[in-house]
Amino acid sequence: MVVGIMVGAGIFRTPGLVAAQLGRPWLTFVAWIAGGALAFLGALLFAELATRLPRAGGKYVYAREAFGPRAAFVVGWVEALGIYAAAIAAIGVAAGEFLVRLTGWSPAATPWAGVGFVALFTGINLVGVASGRWVQNLVTAAKVLALGGVVVIALAHGNGSGWHGGRRGARGGRGGAAVLGALAIAFQSVIWTYYGYVDAAKIAEEVVDPGRTLPRVFVGGIAVAAALYLLLNAAFFNVLPLERVAASNLVAADAAAAIFGARGGTVIAALALIVVLASLNGNVFVTPRVLFGMAREGLAPAVLARVNRGGTPWVAMLVVGAVALGLAATGTFGDLLSLAIVLILLIDGFVVAALFRLRARAPEAPFLVPLFPALPVLFLLIYAALFVGTALAQPFVVVKAAAVLVAAYLVSRVATYRVG
Repeated sequence: MVVGIMVGAGIFRTPGLVAAQLGRPWLTFVAWIAGGALAFLGALLFAELATRLPRAGGKYVYAREAFGPRAAFVVGWVEALGIYAAAIAAIGVAAGEFLVRLTGWSPAATPWAGVGFVALFTGINLVGVASGRWVQNLVTAAKVLALGGVVVIALAHGNGSGWHGGRRGARGGRGGAAVLGALAIAFQSVIWTYYGYVDAAKIAEEVVDPGRTLPRVFVGGIAVAAALYLLLNAAFFNVLPLERVAASNLVAADAAAAIFGARGGTVIAALALIVVLASLNGNVFVTPRVLFGMAREGLAPAVLARVNRGGTPWVAMLVVGAVALGLAATGTFGDLLSLAIVLILLIDGFVVAALFRLRARAPEAPFLVPLFPALPVLFLLIYAALFVGTALAQPFVVVKAAAVLVAAYLVSRVATYRVG
């Protein structure tokens, strides 16, 4: 399940963004390896949080137990309508990019294709749980075929052209402080591609013996995903020059086209579109459940807890869908990804900080992070460094993220439902 959550739209769309920022093959591998290490560290921390509080709902549950209902309100609303709505919009835009590539439409059609995909899958999931699950099973079936095929084909037929030289003008090639900014921006794509393991904590309530099972689930899933990502990046550089990788928004298809011609690229692009749609459907399916859980506990208007005959929290689904549609219509993939990742740095950092308070109250738990407090401190320092690097390189994105947080806090002050 963790591999299914993690491996999706990101690995098809983000390798070009990472290569464009860093401009050196070896530096891109540093970023992907470091991203796997950071995901492993985060998995240990969220495994303890999930085993301490094995309840459905996600991060707002931990924030509520540690800091109270107002903190839970901000975390839950920002997670649902900030992080995940931006993620749904970004995945929709990525799907639009792939559809434009397949059809030959004008690039100007990309955001509207993204809007169409978001609306389509919101509608499918509004029908009921069964339809959303059926679509998820269908589109996920192509994932292993697409990724495994790319690795085998590219490693077998490439000539290693991408391992030589670098990309002129890339931030990562300038040295000094520019490398920090380049790594911070490139790491947005890397974190995005590894992200998703945190969502496994939302099923903690349904796991047998979560104290033993969840840590294995987190760590094993991340190990498989990290190995796959490194193999894929090696495959891309084995076939394409770095400049081609950096300029591509669908590297896997370009690698197949370089070997087999346009038809091979079209096949991979079609499979990539299916995988991206699986990711889109999964996010549309899960996100309204956060608002539903908050409404059920009095942290959101009661109307958001309404469920239709199909088992879907339909009001929450409409709210998330409307926000995602607006974002998809107005943003590019890179802009939406940057906003989502800055919010992740802030919200996940805050949630990990909750672990210190929870440990102080109850030192024992089914699973304990080793080397406490060193590992959570290291995690927070890394997130802080990434936030500073992003603020230096993309100050406007940080301003937008701060505005989202301030808005959520102000709403919590005037909300008429139960906020502390």
